[in-house]
Amino acid sequence: MPDRSLKTVVEQLKAVAHPLRLRVLGLLAGGELCVCQVAEVLQVPASSVSEALRELRRAGFVVERKEGRWVHVSLAPSQTPLVEALTLAAAELPEVAEDRSRVPAVRGLGVPAVCQKQQP
Repeated sequence: MPDRSLKTVVEQLKAVAHPLRLRVLGLLAGGELCVCQVAEVLQVPASSVSEALRELRRAGFVVERKEGRWVHVSLAPSQTPLVEALTLAAAELPEVAEDRSRVPAVRGLGVPAVCQKQQP
């Protein structure tokens, strides 16, 4: 059972109290993506996405798995009512809707092409 302490909930709310982290959470509600794909969809540097993901992982919202050179991220499987409420709220934001509209095109490019494009 997830930790339901007041301190934990406050820390989780702090983790999403940033526009980029909330956008990432809303984006991952649509399914797993590679970190490079997240950066491409959100049109921000991969380093910014990595920092946002670090905070979301620390709060228990996100998990990652490695596949070769690539790191794929998704929402943690143990969804709490808080995560469900946050992802529903994020889905209603115009920015998140716009982000999600870019996912099919980015997925269509394939992970190697997107990650190559993201490299400096």
